[in-house]
Amino acid sequence: MSNNFQVNIKKEDLIFLPLGGAGEIGMNCNLYHFLDQWLMIDLGVTFNDERVESADLIMPDINFILERKSKLKGLICTHAHEDHIGAIPYLYDKLGNVPIYTTPFTASVLRRKFRDNFNLDIKILNYKERFDIGPFNLEIVKLTHSIPEPNAIVIRTNNANIFHTGDWKLDENPLVGEAINEKKLKDIQKEGIHTMICDSTNIFNNEQSGSELDVRNCFKKIFKKKKTGKIIVTCFASNIARLETIGKIANEFDRTCVLLGRSLKRIYESALENNYLCNLPKFLDEKEGRNIPDENIVLVCTGSQGEKRAALYKLVTDNNNNFLLNTNDLVIFSSREIPGNEKKIISIKDLLLKKNCRYIDEALEKVHVSGHPSKSELKKMYEWIKPDILVPVHGEFQHLKEHSEFAIKSGIGSSILIENGDLLKIKKEKNKTKIIDKIRTDRQVLIGNRVLPIGKKIFSNLRSINSEGYVSVVLIFNSKDVLVVNPIISAPSIICEEDKTDNDNIVKAIKKLSIEIINSGFDESVVNEEIRKKIKQFFKKNFGIKPITEVKLVRI
Repeated sequence: MSNNFQVNIKKEDLIFLPLGGAGEIGMNCNLYHFLDQWLMIDLGVTFNDERVESADLIMPDINFILERKSKLKGLICTHAHEDHIGAIPYLYDKLGNVPIYTTPFTASVLRRKFRDNFNLDIKILNYKERFDIGPFNLEIVKLTHSIPEPNAIVIRTNNANIFHTGDWKLDENPLVGEAINEKKLKDIQKEGIHTMICDSTNIFNNEQSGSELDVRNCFKKIFKKKKTGKIIVTCFASNIARLETIGKIANEFDRTCVLLGRSLKRIYESALENNYLCNLPKFLDEKEGRNIPDENIVLVCTGSQGEKRAALYKLVTDNNNNFLLNTNDLVIFSSREIPGNEKKIISIKDLLLKKNCRYIDEALEKVHVSGHPSKSELKKMYEWIKPDILVPVHGEFQHLKEHSEFAIKSGIGSSILIENGDLLKIKKEKNKTKIIDKIRTDRQVLIGNRVLPIGKKIFSNLRSINSEGYVSVVLIFNSKDVLVVNPIISAPSIICEEDKTDNDNIVKAIKKLSIEIINSGFDESVVNEEIRKKIKQFFKKNFGIKPITEVKLVRI
């Protein structure tokens, strides 16, 4: 294993290197190398790591490519799901503002993740033209998934051609977007595809994964029976097909849709901007919808994975200012459980049961269909593309192994198991494609507004505190209200010992605000509380967190 990212790659080597998504579900990030230049496909997040329960987001460690960023020629986003684009707002600056290549809907979603004045270099792709990024000749191919404009990437080089599927399924009735163009895929096959990098998420399902039309029919049946009370639907914010289903069926039964959760609102705006969901009545925000009678409303919520900061959790715990859950309401979990989230989802379902509130999930009714290919769908794709080698990705190791074995049984000549950090050298010659090296990979986490390596000492403290942190400040003043030494700060869950600049800035800021308050004429009895408030505001503004804060003033 190469720990210092020094790897034995020749200029002409065609290399595939996953930094995330191979051996796990989520956090997809893939690198390709050819002629001493690099291409990145997707840069996503995940939400699970038992080492850091209080992390807001978890993203791949991209230090390998940061050491080579002058040779990184582009970032292609296959589609707009968070596990494929969610890390971009936090890591894009580090990549040196590399051009992003994607289709219009994904571009809209990305732009809303950045502040208005940010210089985001996005190149809009279309389905009729090939394009070049460095030495790679590329083409996007529209597939079907649970979001508009999901794309596979054809990567053509002098060494070999690669078909990188991204996320996909076969849906003859996708309801949003078009069905897969079988002829187009067969035309690609005629060129000769050496390696297919393929989605493995739904490999344990033997039958067709189902159509969004099936979900729509199920929703119609549920809504028809539900005459009174609110209907609450929680789903992945980016599932535009599901939003279309909810909006259409709600309208049929005289219910108005209200969006709860910022990510849902951003996705909804992006959909309208690209002419999706335009044929439905407007989805309202909370304030617009708070006076609608229960029997005429559908609340569409974020939080299907039990996230404590999401809209559903706030609703269930009576922390929503506009709506109150009651026993006559129905909650529909219209999503699958991501591995690792089971406990959080069970917890929120238990809270619903304690309120005598009924819920429906995919175990009870067909309120969700997978956006990923089953074995039968994979077999069809093999027949259309006819790759020489199958490389399974987008799954835990059990998914990858099952997919690899299934590919061989289905007639694919070879399949190679690969995990994050493996460097796969792809060669046309038979039996020459192999793993040649492995680099160390890890994760980074977002705590507040800071992205930090998961290995730092800060995270063991965060896990034990299980909060937004703890800050203790001791201020020592003399009789003339002069601070005799720098503030003594203990913040084990926030301050990293390794980051001296960060620590010095915190000390200076707390010293300044403390002196200002001492000199402002506050009564002695409230000085302590005023300093505590200001310190808390400082951490909220600069670090995006609201830690438990204690201040002790000592007079000498």
